[in-house]
Amino acid sequence: MFQEKFYPYLLVLVQLSCLVYILKTASLLADGYAGIMVETLGIFSGLLAIYNMGLGNFNVSPRTKESASMVTHGIYKYIRHPMYSAQLLALLPLIIEYDNWLRTAAYLLLVIALLLKIRYEEAHLQLQFEGYTDYMKKSKRLIPFLF
Repeated sequence: MFQEKFYPYLLVLVQLSCLVYILKTASLLADGYAGIMVETLGIFSGLLAIYNMGLGNFNVSPRTKESASMVTHGIYKYIRHPMYSAQLLALLPLIIEYDNWLRTAAYLLLVIALLLKIRYEEAHLQLQFEGYTDYMKKSKRLIPFLF
């Protein structure tokens, strides 16, 4: 009961809390050119993921919408959770350049929350979409060609 009703929202709460903490405790922009490029790549890939998915499929919760459709084109051809990858990528320069142990802990907690969201979401996607298991074999979770 808890897992189905509250667990997905707990994961979203942890995710959003980590994001807010990281973004509120230092600059929103990286200092160096390389950091700004990585941050921009993260933001761009997140926007591309939303575009490829379509606003009708978008959901902050890892619970799948009844009306959702399976998306396997664009950036989703290579990674199944590009919005999560985008968050981690865009925040990485901010953690490296404005590092302290609390910010690093928040980033690591964010990684854990996103991995748990992926696990929850993929279990439901496999039940909802007949071809999802095959799609999992052809794509990676977060990092193209690696993981």
